[in-house]
Amino acid sequence: MFFLSIALLLLGTCALFGIVAAQVSFNAFLGNVIVDSQIDGTIGSEWDDASKYSNAVINPKGTAEVWIKHDGSNLYLAVRFNVDSSNPWVAVQFASITCMSNNTDGALFGHDEYAPDGYRDIHFGGIGVITIDAVQNGVGAISVDSSNVVTVELKKPLNSGDIDGRDIAWLTGSTYTVVVMWDSNGDGSSGGSTSHNAVMTVLNSRTVFLNPEAIPEFPIEIAASFMVASLVYVIIFKRKKLKSKS
Repeated sequence: MFFLSIALLLLGTCALFGIVAAQVSFNAFLGNVIVDSQIDGTIGSEWDDASKYSNAVINPKGTAEVWIKHDGSNLYLAVRFNVDSSNPWVAVQFASITCMSNNTDGALFGHDEYAPDGYRDIHFGGIGVITIDAVQNGVGAISVDSSNVVTVELKKPLNSGDIDGRDIAWLTGSTYTVVVMWDSNGDGSSGGSTSHNAVMTVLNSRTVFLNPEAIPEFPIEIAASFMVASLVYVIIFKRKKLKSKS
């Protein structure tokens, strides 16, 4: 009976952590403020208290490293991945899984026509329609190194009040949709062969949970491993005691 209880507890523990991990793509925990000057296209120690994810699918192809957190007033998002050009553009779309959905909030980086100096606060008006918001909220930066690794950083107000700019009023404890897309050969960009025009209508979207708590001291995976190891130790110890008594 003892071993059955332990086995069930082990299974329950693994299931619990599996369910938590599967709920959202990105868990944006509460973290420290990043000052505007640190949004410079370089990942530094200011992202140490952010959640980090590898192999996040982006559009139209490829995977990226993603850092994400919030400070109660701003959302922070950083994305880094390999491209096939020294002159790509990157866009982030919020709250819709349809490509460039009408009246959808967004951020644009490195586009020769719309964001030649790095970042623009935008909203989409349908396929091929980009509108630069009259009021520019947030800070963003893009960099591309000699190996064609592109890095974007974004600091975005959770509630800018910019209704005309289609900005979302983000609430802690809520879940939102985020899509990252890029292009190296379209709409003002040049260089590589990858085209955002190849993106299907429904994008590879990701969900973000705006967590009201700070990031745990130990990630879930480590905590789960520790609990499993502790339970295994208890089983072995109990078995040894039973043998010694017999």
